[in-house]
Amino acid sequence: MKYLKYFLIAYVAFIGFSSSMSKNTKPSEGIYPGDIFPDIELSGNRSEGDFKLSDLRGKKVLVNLWAAYDARSHRDNVLLANTIRNKDYNIAMVSLSFDQSKSVFEKTVAMDNVAASYQLWVDQKHQDKLLSRYKLRNGFRSYLLDEQGKIIAMDVSADNLSHFMNKI
Repeated sequence: MKYLKYFLIAYVAFIGFSSSMSKNTKPSEGIYPGDIFPDIELSGNRSEGDFKLSDLRGKKVLVNLWAAYDARSHRDNVLLANTIRNKDYNIAMVSLSFDQSKSVFEKTVAMDNVAASYQLWVDQKHQDKLLSRYKLRNGFRSYLLDEQGKIIAMDVSADNLSHFMNKI
């Protein structure tokens, strides 16, 4: 009986401590919903200067990772860009192309007639790091981020984008 009293006191203290910890924790950096999306920095890629994803904090952002050689991701890039433009969503779309050649990327973007401001080519120097960091060896992904950079959804498509836009 004596030990039961100490056990109950320890148990109640543990429960109180663990519940207070969960209320104060911030999302960690990662690549799954609920995580803060890791920053992406690319230099020498745009006429406007270097690109840093964290500069878009305060805006909703759709990050789309794709390549022209991957038919599904290429199609999704065009459909997402057109959906955002046609429905006038208040969201910045950042498209990162993993094409082997910058000229292929540039011709593809011109042919697709998508807004080029955040259409970026990932050079060979950055490709391996990003492919590994975002676990893209088995296919490309897209991420919908809230204003703080927290991942709201993964693998967003033109069909389900409106569903997620209503949530944020």
